Amino acid sequence: MHAKIILLPGSPLGERLCSVAEEVLTDISVSFGHTFSILRDKIGEAAERAYGTALSENTIRQCGGADAIFLGDKAAEGEDVLLTALAVPMRVRTFSVGGLEESSFTLITAARRDKDSVKAMFLDALEIALRRKEVLSYVEPEAEPLLSVYREMAKEAAEQYQEVVCEPLPAAKAVEKLILAPSEVGVLVAPAYAGEMFVTLATSLHGAPMLLYDACVGYKNTVYEPVIPAGFRQNEEINPLGAISAVAELLRWSLHLEQEADCVDSAVKNILDAGWRTPDMTSMGDGISTYKMQQLISEQINLAGELLQGGSKK
Repeated sequence: MHAKIILLPGSPLGERLCSVAEEVLTDISVSFGHTFSILRDKIGEAAERAYGTALSENTIRQCGGADAIFLGDKAAEGEDVLLTALAVPMRVRTFSVGGLEESSFTLITAARRDKDSVKAMFLDALEIALRRKEVLSYVEPEAEPLLSVYREMAKEAAEQYQEVVCEPLPAAKAVEKLILAPSEVGVLVAPAYAGEMFVTLATSLHGAPMLLYDACVGYKNTVYEPVIPAGFRQNEEINPLGAISAVAELLRWSLHLEQEADCVDSAVKNILDAGWRTPDMTSMGDGISTYKMQQLISEQINLAGELLQGGSKK
């Protein structure tokens, strides 16, 4: 297939993560015979210098015509403008438990409060829960009219996914699970204000790189954002796994390339199962470099691509 993907570095660190994403996308295109048009544009400080604004109208138009957008630095100025321009209805945050490889849970929040956006959020959340064979829990808003909207839209969406358990979860119980058993959370839907609280709680309790990536899901395209650990310094080796996992979801959600996404996920799992770690994942800080981790995963993607296709490329 052909797809247009926009990379927005946002900072020197974001440039490094965009390079990771581009490498993975190139590996997938070669292994599976796709044609990806990968374009780079500017956001944040670089855009200020080049265009006099953190996000130019031309960049917004380019993103609006793309199949997916990869934002290298989610702290980049101009992100809020981009998400508003794309009318993003929901945000998906994926967390890792046990040092990335053991298990994960997903937190989904609605960026908008209208019925269509809330229903779209529940439908996408149910699809994720179905794919992962997990229960979907949702924290109800505290006040009307949003409470009624959540209950109505959750019921309507659940009628289309009767094979998935969809049930309300009191906020206090959600907090308890996040503290005591985060790996049992599964897929959790929450209002935006509660979602921010849960993110702060989870990352504070369990530490970076607890949060792998955000996917700001739009009606036509989605912005994928690997999460940079708090306190990260520019001269450190960056863990590329958040960026690589974000690319896997980009392939799965935006391009509907399930087999290719599975290939990336398998490559990451194989490398972690083999014991490879970046410095932030080891107690002694003596892991491998960003480049080495990326190269190992690239090798696995090429191998997994061949195996998933029965030993031959398309």
